[in-house]
Amino acid sequence: MTDRNVLLHYHIFKNSGTTFERVLNDNYGDQHISFDGPFPFSHINQDQLSMIVERHPAAVACSSHQIHLPVPSSMAFRAIPIVFIRNPMLRIRSVYFFSQRQNQSRNETSSDNPLGGLEEWVLSALAGDRNLNQISNLQTGFVSRCYNLPPKRHGIDGRVNYDLQTAINNLSLVPCLGRTEHFDTDVASFADTLARFDIPFSYQPKRAENISSPDHGRPISEQLAAMQENLTAATWDKLRWMNHQDLALYDVVHDMLETRLTTGFTIPVA
Repeated sequence: MTDRNVLLHYHIFKNSGTTFERVLNDNYGDQHISFDGPFPFSHINQDQLSMIVERHPAAVACSSHQIHLPVPSSMAFRAIPIVFIRNPMLRIRSVYFFSQRQNQSRNETSSDNPLGGLEEWVLSALAGDRNLNQISNLQTGFVSRCYNLPPKRHGIDGRVNYDLQTAINNLSLVPCLGRTEHFDTDVASFADTLARFDIPFSYQPKRAENISSPDHGRPISEQLAAMQENLTAATWDKLRWMNHQDLALYDVVHDMLETRLTTGFTIPVA
């Protein structure tokens, strides 16, 4: 087995990835590299990822929005994946706030109520605009692939369904798995995990990066309540219906991590 261990950070949009990239920069400096393809829809498969890692022999950590589980298989290095999962409703709020911030930068008017335009934005996305993929089981689709293959997907009753069990299986093998809502606790636990791979890692809580939600410091229940209050009951129910797999996936990940943190369970090192 190779002696080289490389962290692979699978950066899901609006899942605290920018904040964690700062953590990697603080730990590894120039030995942390970030890369994506030339287009938003670009995809880097496992074999291509292996080639990138092997061509950067000094890299200790890599981050990308366009790499997907499972990890690459290589004789030259051992891949150690890092993934953050988020409550899908809070993630959608963050995508909305991000889009509003971009609109304001284009000198468009903003409302006194930060969530005042949420209903219109969600309905527009549900009608098929470019944000549709961001508000329907995106996380399940991101982590449900098989090696070098696109995700299995099919439409049922107007919503996209992915292979949820494969998503759960892939995440169960991720030694550094975190939740955006419990970022400090989960990232702090990475130190003991990475020590088993002889990778030094330290973390001190700091201000989150690239924050879109103005109330991100409020309790989760309050953030969800504010979101629900700014949507009609029909739209709220439709949004949850469109994200049934992401909601189930988050519950599984939450229970998985609570068990790990409580029992000290760790994935065996090969």
